[in-house]
Amino acid sequence: MSEANGIQQFWREFNELDRDVEYFVSARLFDDTPAVWSSSVQYVRWRHEVAKRLRVDPTGVQLVGSARLGYSLSPRKNFKLFDAQSDLDIAVVSNEIFDAAWLELRDLIGSRIELDSKKRYLGKLVFEECIALDIVLPHLSFGERWSYVRDEIADLLGDELNDREINYRLYRNHRSLREYQLIGVSGARDRAIEDGI
Repeated sequence: MSEANGIQQFWREFNELDRDVEYFVSARLFDDTPAVWSSSVQYVRWRHEVAKRLRVDPTGVQLVGSARLGYSLSPRKNFKLFDAQSDLDIAVVSNEIFDAAWLELRDLIGSRIELDSKKRYLGKLVFEECIALDIVLPHLSFGERWSYVRDEIADLLGDELNDREINYRLYRNHRSLREYQLIGVSGARDRAIEDGI
């Protein structure tokens, strides 16, 4: 399959779900079993174990991105299909942890020179109530523990997925996670229409 097939696969699924962006997000990004899991029970078990280790509610853990759908929604990645080089993106929803991280991040952005080039990106995400932990995790008070948990998560994935890079995104609440996903699906829809898929 070529990389272009990711947008074609999205368009096919999007049409099957009545070309409804909100319904697509509900059906494919929150209620459906991710493409990388063979059964919903295995996925629920994995979410439970991840949540237990991160000390969050299991409903606050979601696999997102290309591992969820089988393809990326990002035009920057050319809607690439999930493959052996793809990473795993874990969305973590916790108001308490987000607020604590936000306070720490506010101080970090002003004091860490190595974050200077990322300030605009981090600010944009925080405005959307999302913190990209792949950039700042080592600098946060819970960073060491969550990094250790990331290694445990890799072991939980089994042989097919345990060598993947794992990225956390921290969201203030489910609404902010949903809105972030709605933006991605809307962008993919617009691109598919523009390209005449």
